[in-house]
Amino acid sequence: MSVESVFAVVAPGLEHLLAEELGSFGVDPTVEEGGASFEADRATLYAVQLGARLPVRLWVRVTRFRAASLDGLAAGGRAARWAPYVAPGRPLAVRVASHGSRLRHASSIAPKVEDAVRDALRGPRSVTGGRPDRAPLAILVRIDGDEVELSVDASGEELHRRGWRRHVGEAPLRENLAAAVLALADWDPSEPLVDPMCGSGTFPIEAATIALGIPPGASRSFALETWPSFDRDLWERLRGEPRVAHTDRPTIAGADRDGKVIDAARRNARAAGVGSAVELTVCDVEELEPPAPAGLVVSNPPYGERLKGAEEAWTRLGRALLGRFRGWRVALLVPDRRLLRLARLTLPQVGSFSHGGTRVGVHVGIAGGRIGRG
Repeated sequence: MSVESVFAVVAPGLEHLLAEELGSFGVDPTVEEGGASFEADRATLYAVQLGARLPVRLWVRVTRFRAASLDGLAAGGRAARWAPYVAPGRPLAVRVASHGSRLRHASSIAPKVEDAVRDALRGPRSVTGGRPDRAPLAILVRIDGDEVELSVDASGEELHRRGWRRHVGEAPLRENLAAAVLALADWDPSEPLVDPMCGSGTFPIEAATIALGIPPGASRSFALETWPSFDRDLWERLRGEPRVAHTDRPTIAGADRDGKVIDAARRNARAAGVGSAVELTVCDVEELEPPAPAGLVVSNPPYGERLKGAEEAWTRLGRALLGRFRGWRVALLVPDRRLLRLARLTLPQVGSFSHGGTRVGVHVGIAGGRIGRG
C-alpha cells in the first residue's frame, strides 16, 4: 500500500500537543511551524482524518521540486501524479504561500499551477473510481526560496466543523480548540466537568463525545472521499468500527443565564448524539450548584470587545469558583492576566494559542489554591 506524506495544520502554539495526538495513531510526526508532518498509509490517513481532534486541516503532498521561474513551476506541476487525487474537469481552488522566492505573486502562480494540473490529467489515467464532485478541490502551493511543494486538501471544510453545530452563540470557541484545552488540562472522562458559561455548548459537547468514544469526524464528510483513489470499503470499515466509550455515564454539565442559548446548546447536543449525556441548564454562574464534590470547571469567559460586560462576568465567575466550586480544578481561556486578578484567581499558564486573532493563554489550577503565580 502506498504511503502518503501528510501535513496536519493546527492553531499556532499547539504544534507539540498535536504531535502527541498524532503519535497515538501510530505515526512518527515531525513538529513544524503551524503543524506537524508525518508519513501514513491509506488506512492511517483515514483514521487520522476521522479521529484526530486537534488539526484544522490535513494536506497530502503530491510533489516537491525546485523552481525559480513560472515555467519551472509549471513543469514541476505537470510532472506530478495528480490522477489519484483530482478527477478530470474537477474545479480547483489554488492557494499560495510564498516566502523568500522570486515566485511571490499568487495572481500569476495560481493559474500556472491550475493549468499544470489540467495538463497532467490529460494523459493516461492509472486510477479510476471515486465519486464525481463539482465543489472546488483545494490545492496548496508552498514556496520557500526555490523549493516548491504542491499538496492536495484531504479535509474539505476545516476540521473543527464536527457536523453537529447547527446553532451558535456569540463568539463560539472552535471545537478543536476546546479539545486542546481539555488535553492541556489533563481532563479524564471519569472526572466531572462543568462549563458555567457554556454558550452554545462547545466544551460540554466536545467532552461528551470524548467520553462516549464518538469520533470527531463521525457526522461529516471529507475532501478525500471525492478523490478518484478513494477506497470506500476501507473507509466504511473504519467508520463502522465499534466505539470504545471511556465511561457510559459521564458527569458533564453546562449552564448559561441566557435561555435561548441553552436551547441552542441542547439542539447541538442532540445533533452530536450526546443529548442524554450532557446536563444543560439555564442558570447564572453564581447560582450554579456543583454536580459532584470535585471535578473540572472549564470555560471560555467573555473578554475584550467580544461581549459587553466582560469584567462583570469575570468577577462573578471568580466569586462562584471561590465559593461553591472552591477546591475544584479550573481551566480557563485567558487573553489578559488582569482578568484573572478581577476574578481573584491564581492559575498558572499551561499553554497558549491564537483564537480569533487574539493570543490566549490556557490557565489551569485549583479554585482557591496558590499554585504558581498568576
